[in-house]
Amino acid sequence: MFCAAGVTAQFIAGKATRDAIFLANLDVTSLPAMVVATAAVSIGLVVLMSRGLRYVTPGVFVPMAFAANAVLLIVGWLLVPVMPRAAAVLVYLQISGIGPLLGSGFWLIATERFDPHTARKRFGQIAGAGTLGGLVGGLIAERVGAGFGVAATLPVLAIGNLYCAWEIRRLAGTRSHEMSSAIGDVSPDLAPEAPRSGLRVLREASYLRNLALLVLLGTFGAALVDYLFKAHAVIAFGRGESLLRFFAIYYAVTSLITFVVQASSSRIALERLGLGAITGTPSLAVVAGGIGGLVAPGLASIVVARGAETVCRGGLFRSAYELFYTPIPPTEKRAAKSLIDLGIDRLGDALGGGVIQLVLVLFVPASHDAMILWVAVGCSCFALVVASRLNRGYVQTLERSLRNRALELDLSNLEDLTTKTVMLRTLQERKPDDLRSHAGTTHVPSPAPANLDPEVTDILVLRSKDRGRITSLLHREEGMSAALVPHVIPLLAWDPLAEEAVAALRKVAEERVGQLIDALVDPSQSFAVRRRLARVFSVCASQRATDGLVLALEDQRFEVRFQCGRSLAAIASRNAQLRIEAVTIYAVVLRELAVGRAVWESHRLLDRLDDIGDRSFEDEFIKDRANQGLAHVFTLLSLVQPAEPLQIAYRGLLTGDENLRGTALEYLEATLPPLVRTRLWPFLEDRRPGNRTVRDRDEILGDLIRSHASIRLNLEELRQRLTPTKPWPKP
Repeated sequence: MFCAAGVTAQFIAGKATRDAIFLANLDVTSLPAMVVATAAVSIGLVVLMSRGLRYVTPGVFVPMAFAANAVLLIVGWLLVPVMPRAAAVLVYLQISGIGPLLGSGFWLIATERFDPHTARKRFGQIAGAGTLGGLVGGLIAERVGAGFGVAATLPVLAIGNLYCAWEIRRLAGTRSHEMSSAIGDVSPDLAPEAPRSGLRVLREASYLRNLALLVLLGTFGAALVDYLFKAHAVIAFGRGESLLRFFAIYYAVTSLITFVVQASSSRIALERLGLGAITGTPSLAVVAGGIGGLVAPGLASIVVARGAETVCRGGLFRSAYELFYTPIPPTEKRAAKSLIDLGIDRLGDALGGGVIQLVLVLFVPASHDAMILWVAVGCSCFALVVASRLNRGYVQTLERSLRNRALELDLSNLEDLTTKTVMLRTLQERKPDDLRSHAGTTHVPSPAPANLDPEVTDILVLRSKDRGRITSLLHREEGMSAALVPHVIPLLAWDPLAEEAVAALRKVAEERVGQLIDALVDPSQSFAVRRRLARVFSVCASQRATDGLVLALEDQRFEVRFQCGRSLAAIASRNAQLRIEAVTIYAVVLRELAVGRAVWESHRLLDRLDDIGDRSFEDEFIKDRANQGLAHVFTLLSLVQPAEPLQIAYRGLLTGDENLRGTALEYLEATLPPLVRTRLWPFLEDRRPGNRTVRDRDEILGDLIRSHASIRLNLEELRQRLTPTKPWPKP
């Protein structure tokens, strides 16, 4: 925040000084040509910066650039008394060309310091501090100019640049230390590829091309309005100290309004409108201000139009625009950001200056303002269309970032990622009531009559309680017939034969799907049968099996719902043509999230997890019962959201990598429906600002009731498992 305040203060004071010195020594009609020249200088500096960042980190390059800028400001100050016109040109080129480069370098360091989710929360505060710095910079420029003359602000700016160099070096130095302590040696096979140029990065990423086009159009429209603003200011205030005071007061007032907008609505606007809409606000301000200038020409309407664009750009646009770079890999970010921030931005200025020059030559003076405003309004409308397309590209970039980090996650050996789940099973195996023999007796099956139908014989075997004969029947190559399936299903409750019964039913799951669904959704079936029957459907690929599992997601027992979700995910990965209603799945997710934390943490699994495909939501990451509920919710969401990035996001939430966790949270915030996101967030970020609410008495009472019901179910299951199959031995 101190860095942002210093960077913005010196830039705002520099712009006021630049405009006052230039317009005091040259005519306003030379301004378009100066804008074009500045753009050429900026593009050359962009090339140098892009090449420099390939070999030097931003933490070294940016402070050096601030220090060099301070030296050039002293040179310009010494030239003002001797060569005022040359000094005016030099100062204009320096502040307009190098100033944005320095600001872009600071934000480059900031985007590398924060993960996407933390950046969404903190960039508004950082930008707010920068706005306050701009307010202070404008007031300092006004006071120094009024008391000591316009040129006296140049050494003050040099001191400000040295302060920025010192602060940014400190900021980048702490980050470098953290990174060096967190990253170990990298295998040569995993070493990053050679740095790519910014143009190549833009050519390969449509998302960044749209962002560059938005910057080009936005800068082009702002340059047109800015020319009219300065031309009317010269007419109204003349030249010299009075013009400097006007520019300084203007920049200070717009900085104050920008801070108010940031403090009051920046965070809310980001959450409710989205990044695309926020980045389009400067263009929207140009459209509205341009129409106002056409309806009521004059200095007041132009000042309002220019001020509205400035406020929207500083108060809303900046905090959203910088977020677009957070999920981009650092090498690509360093190559592309300076090119877009400076090269494309200056190109927009150059196009604006060229169009202004054409208007001044081709049209009569009376129509200059109207023609320039019409062009500004037209290009700004096009910019709004481009801004509306950025959200999808941002989500895709988050997905790519998650995939890239998933490779790092798989190759890492962090303790919190590989901690094995310790399942202590001390409960005795039991047989279901209908299969339990009397204590102390041995059942000897009677031979079946020789003239019985083979299916009847098989049914007698399945009901014989003879484990050996039943196992032989279940292992037959040919599948179970429709008559045998109802007699195999109860065997799922017999622990010694449960896995054989699951395997036998899987052989005929598609052919007998109707019978299996009827048993699954039958509440009279035992819990052991239902939770294991849900696993049978994992080999299916039909719509009927999917519909049945969706119905079973309403079961009262968590493990049944959990296994149904896993089977649904396995079917969805096998058949992309399935119809799964997103509204239905979101309703199920909301029901899962509606319970209190006591119920959430009481979830437990009695059966092992089958290897039925991608297990990114389970296995090593289920370390406790809370994670079981979270894994189930993410499994359900993967049915209606892109599965791969969602799986990686889930894994990222359970790691100690703050950057990966922040990227995962940002991806979820950008893709999940608002109601689902609101309900899910307390289970992901217990201390997230703004999400703590005081629950009323009815909600607390509901949690207690649900917790009591869950405890009763668990105690009943424990009682059944501890019921002995024979008398307890005497002491």
